[in-house]
Amino acid sequence: MALISKLEKNQTEEIAREVYKKFEKETGKVPEWVKVMAHRPEILKEFVELFKAIMGKGTIEPLLKWKIAFVVSQTLKCPFCLDVSEKMLRKFGATEEIIQKIKTGEISSPEEKEILELVKDVTLDGHLDQPEIFEKLKGKFSPAQIIEIISVMGLFNYINRFNNTLAILPE
Repeated sequence: MALISKLEKNQTEEIAREVYKKFEKETGKVPEWVKVMAHRPEILKEFVELFKAIMGKGTIEPLLKWKIAFVVSQTLKCPFCLDVSEKMLRKFGATEEIIQKIKTGEISSPEEKEILELVKDVTLDGHLDQPEIFEKLKGKFSPAQIIEIISVMGLFNYINRFNNTLAILPE
C-alpha cells in the first residue's frame, strides 16, 4: 500500500480524470502510481505526456527502450517498475532467455552492452563515471538516438524513485 493515499476518479480534478479515462480505455484499469500522482494533476498529466513522447515511436526500437527501463528498475530495485518492464519486454518479443541475459549483464550485442553499462553507471549515482562508454556510443549512435536513450534512462530513474519512495508495489 502506497504511503500517500490513492485518489479515485471522483476525488480528482478534471485534468486527472482525463488521464484516468485514458488508462481505463487503454488498459482497463488505472495504476496505483497514477492514483497517487493525481494529488498533483498537472504533474500527472505532463508526466503521462512525457512518458508517451519518450516511450512511443522514436529513433530506437521499443525493445531496447524496455531493456533500458528494466536495467534502471533492476539497479534501483523497484518491484513495481521491474514487474512492468519485464511484462513489456515480453510484449516486445523478449524470451525468458533474453530476460535472464539482461538480468546477468550477458547482452549479446556490444552496442546494447555499452548502452546498458552506461545506464547502470549513471543510475547508480546520478552522474557519468565512465566517459569512455559514452564516447563509444557517440561513434555508433546519432545525437537523436543518444538523447532518446538518455531520456528513457531519466524517465525510469524518476518513476522508479517515485514508486520506491512512496512504496508503490506491483498490483
